[in-house]
Amino acid sequence: MNAQILNALLSYIDEHQLKDGDTLPAERKLAEELSVSRRELRLVLASLEASGRVWRGVGRGTYLGARPTKFEPSLRGLRARTSPADIAEMRLLFEPALAALAATKATGDDLQELEKCARKNAAAKNDDEWQQWDHRFHLLISQATRNPALIALMEVINGMRVKPDLREKTVAQDTRQFFAQQHQAIVNALKARDADAAARCVREHLLSVQGYSSAKPNEKAVREI
Repeated sequence: MNAQILNALLSYIDEHQLKDGDTLPAERKLAEELSVSRRELRLVLASLEASGRVWRGVGRGTYLGARPTKFEPSLRGLRARTSPADIAEMRLLFEPALAALAATKATGDDLQELEKCARKNAAAKNDDEWQQWDHRFHLLISQATRNPALIALMEVINGMRVKPDLREKTVAQDTRQFFAQQHQAIVNALKARDADAAARCVREHLLSVQGYSSAKPNEKAVREI
């Protein structure tokens, strides 16, 4: 391990008052901050991960501290027994609380990513595009909590939502636009650091989705889980 880069990284962590459970910036940005190459930074991070001082998840970034207990084994049976109504009920209880916490802990980068995601949702031209950015939007809210356990649980929820037997397409463009406007309202509440408003906006969004899911089968717009 390059001791000079390690010391620079540890100084960065100390200066920014980061603690276990907090996430480090993306590799490109962190390498620029430390004035090192991404290859050199990866070597240091790999060494720290091997010693249990950081952990990295695919698509989730690098977190300080030891890797949290995995949720997958205990939730494997849950996936097999879950209905669309179960998922909707669970999300209604869980996600508003996530948004309230995210409002107090989200970084500027988190808010920028959420803003970008809301724009991508608004620009979605078909169900595939919508689903891609919708799932990312809700995951980003969980990531903004800086709580690895909550993030892992949201990943499980997203994983259940994409199961073919639990999901039907959202084909109506006007409905996608309405949901995208609700996403933007959530972002606005998060940017205002208003935990109550963020929770309320998420709850209203999920209730709208739940109502849409209950639409008659012969309606053109069918459900989004």
